[in-house]
Amino acid sequence: MKRRTFIKLTSLSPIIINSYMMAKDIDEKIWTTILEVQNILFPKTSKMPSAKEFGSISYLKQNIDHQTFDKDDLELILNGAKIFAETFPEFFKASKSDKLEIVKQANESEYGNSWLNILVYYGIEAMLSDPIYGGNKFQSGWMALKHKAGMPRPKKKYGAKIDL
Repeated sequence: MKRRTFIKLTSLSPIIINSYMMAKDIDEKIWTTILEVQNILFPKTSKMPSAKEFGSISYLKQNIDHQTFDKDDLELILNGAKIFAETFPEFFKASKSDKLEIVKQANESEYGNSWLNILVYYGIEAMLSDPIYGGNKFQSGWMALKHKAGMPRPKKKYGAKIDL
């Protein structure tokens, strides 16, 4: 029943994304949903930081307002979070193992799979990007992978010119 409900809701409850929507305008419940799901997709292990630890939400909040952020991706991220929370309200009080099963259930629908894929994509980006973009807090993603950052590192975001 939940899977069918999830599929139905994907067509009935879109969030209207306009070009003036800013990260600060997005309901905190949506950010909480995204973080909770990303913490299942990127759990803390003995060697890897969790989504919360590497700053996945901070990364999204700092980058969705930029003109180069794909608006279709933004719409999928936000709508998917809203629909997931409406379809699986028990997720937020579930144990870690039950949360994993709920995420697997959401992944069974085409829309749920697309939503989870985009969360993984931006989670990886947040974990491995330069910290100037809001993710990879304390270079935790780089340190977990023993990656050495390229030099010179960016001083400004998005290739902005530096005044000398």
